[in-house]
Amino acid sequence: MRRGFALVTAVSLLCALAGACGGTTDLTVAGEAPGDPPVGSTATSVLDSTDNPTSIVQLGDSIASGEGTLYGYTYDQSTRTWTGGNIDAPWPPPYPECHDSPDAYGNVVASYFNATFTQFACSGATFANGITSAQMSDGSQMRPAQFGDWANQSEINAAYDAADPDLVLVTLGADDLQFSIIVEDCIENGYWYYFGTEDLQCVAGNPGATIDSDFFDFLPTLRANYATLASWINERAVANGRPAPKVVFTNYANPLPADGAKCPDTSWLYPEQTTYLSSLVTEVNEVIESTIEGLGLPNVTLADISAAYTPQGVSHIWCSDDPWAYGLSIYSLTSPFSFYSLAPFHPTPAGQDSIAAHVIPAVRQLFPDADAFAGRPTR
Repeated sequence: MRRGFALVTAVSLLCALAGACGGTTDLTVAGEAPGDPPVGSTATSVLDSTDNPTSIVQLGDSIASGEGTLYGYTYDQSTRTWTGGNIDAPWPPPYPECHDSPDAYGNVVASYFNATFTQFACSGATFANGITSAQMSDGSQMRPAQFGDWANQSEINAAYDAADPDLVLVTLGADDLQFSIIVEDCIENGYWYYFGTEDLQCVAGNPGATIDSDFFDFLPTLRANYATLASWINERAVANGRPAPKVVFTNYANPLPADGAKCPDTSWLYPEQTTYLSSLVTEVNEVIESTIEGLGLPNVTLADISAAYTPQGVSHIWCSDDPWAYGLSIYSLTSPFSFYSLAPFHPTPAGQDSIAAHVIPAVRQLFPDADAFAGRPTR
């Protein structure tokens, strides 16, 4: 979910008018043991196996890449704002524009199972721009295709084959649904609504044209993309004479307060908009869950990470005392370059750890004997 500098004008004006803007962890989440299925996990045992994951590949978007975690932001509980941070912080090679981070949940999962890890995820990736073809941004290539177009045998990623994965992790869909553009459009609409020139959009009774086209109209394509990718992963293994890898798809953790709570991280939005956007995250999660479960593939399952920011009922969403996702308070009128930050909406290192803790049970259910090989690393 990539956000850009184009947001600054609408946000700055809305903010000025409204006057409203202003460590070491392990895999235990709120009392849960790393291997225990977290509260709300929907992963089911679908395949008997005596092996364990030894090579893990990650495909997907900015949640999978670890976007935001290397900027260095800290949360000030007294002001409820994100402080510090360096938008020029270096990101690791070979594709630094992808903002891949060692904090990404896939690294944590691989470390837990003592498996090798190959990261292909890239911030902003979609099925068409990143998974099946080279990911482009403003005419420049960010990285080659993560997987390639298997149907047309084009842009096939040789590094994927070299990794020879027995487990593929996939987090994908938010950028296909243009969620960051939707949020920007909601904020801009809020500005015009303030002046009385537009009705308030991004609400239950009036989603608006952007949400209708980018979200609701695209959902059938999103369903098809999940099915296509799962099928391609299997077909590729067969073509290479290899066993089909297990595949764990995730949905998304939701940082948005469903009650529309106001705090610096939500101040760009009207409460009704925050509530409605939160409901859209819930809806896409339901679509992902029903789609993956509906595939009926014995080596494919879902890791439900929707509660990763509220483990055992302890809230770490926006407007809480300790949010595990970066918020919109990162953007500051006194620091215009802050609007180039892509951190908002993305998990902190603690958030990534919690996602990993919700993914591990799904992996264990695909590899029932994996605990014999697993470690319990701390980071």
